[in-house]
Amino acid sequence: MVGLCLLVFSISGLLKAEPQGPGGHGGPGGGHWGPGPGAHGDGLPSYAREMWIGSMLYFVAAGTYYLWNGSSQRYEAVSPPAAEPQTSVASYEVIAYPARGQTSEQQGRDRYECHTWAVGQSGFDPATTAQAVASDAVELYRRALSACLGGRGYSVN
Repeated sequence: MVGLCLLVFSISGLLKAEPQGPGGHGGPGGGHWGPGPGAHGDGLPSYAREMWIGSMLYFVAAGTYYLWNGSSQRYEAVSPPAAEPQTSVASYEVIAYPARGQTSEQQGRDRYECHTWAVGQSGFDPATTAQAVASDAVELYRRALSACLGGRGYSVN
């Protein structure tokens, strides 16, 4: 009976244990969960917010950027990251309104076919891009998509 009680207590202790991140307790990916004082770990204000920039996880509090320093096991203030010149995915979009009463099914089909044609004309596919693209390729894609949709009876803005 005593052995069973010890087993139950040890299992419940394992279930309550917090996962450990790469920096140990309080490091990225481990330590505390949820908001509150010290929610992000040592050296980081409790009101700091996560911000992914590229592949780096920064924390920002009152305009100050923080990164985890594994050797000192603390978050340290760092210089703001350099802005990466990128074209917004939203800038690839062409807004087109059905001018001839096209159904939603027809609009979807037209949008897909015109997208495919614009990719062929421009050599650029915004659905598969993983990095910044030259603005002339984006502009060529948008012009081709606009021309196709306009030819199918859409009012393009």
